[in-house]
Amino acid sequence: MSLLIEKTNDTPFVHLEDGHIEINGRSMPENVLIFFDPITNWIKKYIENPAAFTKIDLYLTYANSCSMKIISDLLRTLDQKFRKGFDMKIYWTYEQNDESAKETGFELESMLKIPFEFIEIETEIRNKKRILVKNLLTGKTGEISIRYWETIKGNGHDKDFEVLES
Repeated sequence: MSLLIEKTNDTPFVHLEDGHIEINGRSMPENVLIFFDPITNWIKKYIENPAAFTKIDLYLTYANSCSMKIISDLLRTLDQKFRKGFDMKIYWTYEQNDESAKETGFELESMLKIPFEFIEIETEIRNKKRILVKNLLTGKTGEISIRYWETIKGNGHDKDFEVLES
């Protein structure tokens, strides 16, 4: 039994199989309930007869509040099974300069009995490289990361900005 969902600009890569749960990327689907429904169903079925050990790999470069609510609910569901003697471990990956992602991991860890391992990785070059832009609506200029610029373009708001230096 496995489930594979390829990532998009707004949804993470998801790979669920016996003994391994992986969610990796940005999570801001237009409709979180529709996106997470097959994941929720898979986990509910999986906990009926889980593997002897389940590795849970989570690396969320961004997750909106609705996504985090569902992810925390899914982890609580797994945690109930862990408390009944099934072995699991969560590997929470975050980029070295992303204090928000690190804190989110600590908050989840405080709610669950499943052990956590925190994995700090080097910040992607897209986060380090910066460009100078001018907001055409407000007239303000500022430096932003390439990753943030890609998000602006992906949301169709690049017409509201002028790139001054790249």
